[in-house]
Amino acid sequence: MRFLLIFFLLTSICYAKDIQVGDNIYNADEKYSWKDFTGQILTDRKDLNDKIIFGSCFSQEIPDTKVFPDDMKNVIFVNCNLDNVYIPAGNIVMGSTQRRFKVMNDWEDWIVDKDNKPIEPIDKEKFIELGISVDPKDIPKEKLSKSITEAKSEELAKNK
Repeated sequence: MRFLLIFFLLTSICYAKDIQVGDNIYNADEKYSWKDFTGQILTDRKDLNDKIIFGSCFSQEIPDTKVFPDDMKNVIFVNCNLDNVYIPAGNIVMGSTQRRFKVMNDWEDWIVDKDNKPIEPIDKEKFIELGISVDPKDIPKEKLSKSITEAKSEELAKNK
């Protein structure tokens, strides 16, 4: 546990190509590390194999989006945002986020299960703070005109 804490502290502030964690030195790929690839599809890339990708965002809006080539191998993702990203077999994810979420009829992102059924809102604390139910059965059946948290915040501000 102590090693993990040290690992994240050291790597989260390091921007050099060589990243030292304890006695190990990792050589982060400069082309794909510390970049924002949000919403981008990289399935046509031929230069991803055998890379260490550090601190990049590949997040997508749709669960299980294929961002990388199916035949990509030996890539190590460290401290990356891989939310809603399908990672092909033969690759490693360390210290990264891999949440599956989907926008529901309340205009909020909800963590979803393997069948894309909602489990809880990503910003659960905000729902609780605003007195909004975090039970998936309470998601409106019809699409709201605006975010439920935005509407509730406006309502509470008016009633002050």
